[in-house]
Amino acid sequence: MELRFWEILKSSWPRLYEIMIGKRTAIVFLAAGGVAVVADTGTLYLFKGVFGFALIPAVAVAFVVGFCASFVLQKFWTFENFSVDKVHTQASLYFIVAVGNFFLTIALMYFLVEVLHFWYILSKIAVAGGIACVTFFIYKIFIFKNLP
Repeated sequence: MELRFWEILKSSWPRLYEIMIGKRTAIVFLAAGGVAVVADTGTLYLFKGVFGFALIPAVAVAFVVGFCASFVLQKFWTFENFSVDKVHTQASLYFIVAVGNFFLTIALMYFLVEVLHFWYILSKIAVAGGIACVTFFIYKIFIFKNLP
């Protein structure tokens, strides 16, 4: 599907294609992250909005779902890292970053929702976006770099 997208873009808007293809990794990172955020946020809505869980447990469950979606998409799609011999190390490092992101998410969600009284869904999207900017470079430089 991605290949078809690039083919259509190249034939329809060659100038835009030239600009975007150089930024493919960042674009796919955002797309994969978007899928993970939808999984995370959808789970948050399901557990808080539908099932009535308290905020923090709902965020925790959503985090686990988002984590799984994110790791698989970032490793194999964004960074095209198909090596499975290092997958345990990568998953461990990814998990360490994710745990840091988890606690940062909890703190920021608490502040935005409980202190500032922002809507929890909008808060979640803003928090996830900010964290994504930082973690892109961590994933690219440290976790999914293609080593010989």
